[in-house]
Amino acid sequence: MRFFYSSDAIRAADARAIEAMNIPGVVLMENAGRNATDEVLKKFGNGKKFLILCGPGNNGGDGFVMARHLLVRDRDVAVVVTTAPDKYRGDAALALAAYLGCGAPLFSSAELTDDELGAQIAASDVVVDALLGTGSSGAPRREVARLMCLIKKCAPASVVALDVPSGVVPDTGEASDDAVCASLTVTFLAEKVGVAVAPGALHCGEVSVADIGAPRGLVLCDEPILTGYDRTDIPGMAPHISRDAHKGNRGGLLIVGGSAHFRGAPLLAARAALRAGCGFVFLAVPDFMSGEASAYLPEAIVLPLPSDGDGIRASALGEEIAPWEGKFAAAVVGPGVGRSDGAAEAIRHFLDDWKKPLLMDADALFHLANMGAETCCNVVITPHTAEAARLLGIRVDEVNAHRLDAIASLAKKYGTALLKGPHTLIADENETRVVLEGGPELSVPGSGDVLSGAIGAYLARGLSHLDASTLGALVHALAGERLGRTDGVLAGEIADGISTEGSEK
Repeated sequence: MRFFYSSDAIRAADARAIEAMNIPGVVLMENAGRNATDEVLKKFGNGKKFLILCGPGNNGGDGFVMARHLLVRDRDVAVVVTTAPDKYRGDAALALAAYLGCGAPLFSSAELTDDELGAQIAASDVVVDALLGTGSSGAPRREVARLMCLIKKCAPASVVALDVPSGVVPDTGEASDDAVCASLTVTFLAEKVGVAVAPGALHCGEVSVADIGAPRGLVLCDEPILTGYDRTDIPGMAPHISRDAHKGNRGGLLIVGGSAHFRGAPLLAARAALRAGCGFVFLAVPDFMSGEASAYLPEAIVLPLPSDGDGIRASALGEEIAPWEGKFAAAVVGPGVGRSDGAAEAIRHFLDDWKKPLLMDADALFHLANMGAETCCNVVITPHTAEAARLLGIRVDEVNAHRLDAIASLAKKYGTALLKGPHTLIADENETRVVLEGGPELSVPGSGDVLSGAIGAYLARGLSHLDASTLGALVHALAGERLGRTDGVLAGEIADGISTEGSEK
């Protein structure tokens, strides 16, 4: 697990180091800048020409320290400042004076044209963004905003951000249109929320942490805002399998879905559930597709449901599944179920009468939004961005821009929510998590159905809503990664790669 903190928590830690441990602020800045230099040279050790762009606050001070230590390492260094040198105060002023004492060049952005600045940026091997950091608020302004635009337009591939890329909000991951895109972000003391939540996370590149010379355990006392999970967490989360295991104690999952035009969705969910180790998978599908379901997946138990037009006839749903009810430990409802009146009635049936863990996805979320149902404490919902927007009554671009707010609102309204997309977010009313695995290979038709089946299996095997969702998202991501390509991936291939084994780095 990795923990992500608010900027307030980091500022409080700095204050404790200064006040309780008697470490002067300029020493903390010196440590941060020197250790950041080490991190940068680990990645860009072949770089010879470095350009440090320094803003008006302490982030600029960190940049001055880095510039001096790069000089010590025999690099060609230039610094551009966005404010007059005599306007710097406190620790940043001391760091600037030390840099100037080395006789190295200092340029004021206000005295240079866009062409001159652009040429400096383009001619550098590495450009360092030390413009804003975590101490700024509001939209970038004046010279800082100008330099951000020029970085975006002119910078080489090697861009380093100190603390967070300028334009990324450290506490939310929101990002301005001209936010700096870094290939490496060196953050100080601990990772901030903004480096883990999209869209900001997509601007950070690789993230490393540089210490400030104060023991983290003594100064960082606030609780993290966000917990990150990656492949190394899978072994500790995977359900234990005893030597005398049998299918009856591996959990039973009911999957309800399918319609005339979406016959594959419940089959993909069922395949993933079986790959995730579920003991029994019951496929409740329209009777007109029961034969193909059995042929495609003979390991599943197919429950044909009377159909009405293109989909299931909900009036017979309870009667058809009742004989098997004792076998069900959880249910997944929605894959391919369609938007018919019968499908809507089926969703209402599960909301009103189902007492076990329930995952709702795909068109189940369409019907859920239409019903306006809230506070379904035993439900997991797994919307993509457009579905989340419909559930919350907001625009898609609002969900994309404010994903942390969106997942909090979904969890408050529905219980447990998983918001798909880059850096998938998972939350209930008490905790928020981010999945630090996954790539574009998952963006294919049917991938969401595979995810639902995997999570459903872990619900049926007894994991909590949060843990089942987290583990399902992790194994789903790694199944895609194992294919070794980002194009031409089929959802069935992802389903067949679902496994908790071989997850160690």
